[in-house]
Amino acid sequence: MKWLRLLPLLIVLLICGCSAKYDLPLYEYEADGVVLWKPCSMAQAEVLSNSSKDKDVLQGAACSAWLLESGAVKKADYAKSSQLKLEKYLVKNKQSGLGHYLLAYLIAKEAQLAPMKGLDLVPRMEQEALAASKLSPEVDHGGPDRFLGELYLKAPSAPISIGDMDNALEFYEKAVKVAPDFAMNRLGLATALLEDDDVKEACVHYDKALHSKCFDEKLLKVDSCKKLVKACEGKKAAE
Repeated sequence: MKWLRLLPLLIVLLICGCSAKYDLPLYEYEADGVVLWKPCSMAQAEVLSNSSKDKDVLQGAACSAWLLESGAVKKADYAKSSQLKLEKYLVKNKQSGLGHYLLAYLIAKEAQLAPMKGLDLVPRMEQEALAASKLSPEVDHGGPDRFLGELYLKAPSAPISIGDMDNALEFYEKAVKVAPDFAMNRLGLATALLEDDDVKEACVHYDKALHSKCFDEKLLKVDSCKKLVKACEGKKAAE
């Protein structure tokens, strides 16, 4: 029975895990000298994470995130150990929005790679992402709010977990406000609107995503976007 309850969580993450599967682009993002989604090695991550310099620790966590997202590393234990080093940093740097965002991401990767633990990890994902949203909503092109939108959209609803359509729409809208020209924000909001049976508004954001500066057709290959593409392209054909 526990396995059946966990099944809905396995599709939670457009936010992580899809890049390797669908060969999606990863857009480098710099925040206070730390570069997200920059290719690196496990050796580099280890050296940076064990440094006494705060910026190095964050870059080490960012490196670990890239290794997991790219598929270079596929071990839940690695995601877990990377969290531990970042948690020590956050004890001294509670106001680091980037640190909280990276921790939420690494927890999500652990959940993806060890799905039997996934449901139990959702509250920690939410807690860290909410902190990141409050402190640094601009990070990773609205990443914290995009993360929360996806989490609330795909997680099982109460009483099993925290899934909530109103929250999903709220945070996707925040992500779009922060970075309106970032295609993943628009596509996420469009997907949520479609699930909420608002086809017209969903297709408005779908069309805007197609014309955004960072749009890549590979984004439409993601399972969560296929229904959106069918609905909006069908709507265009019928007009």
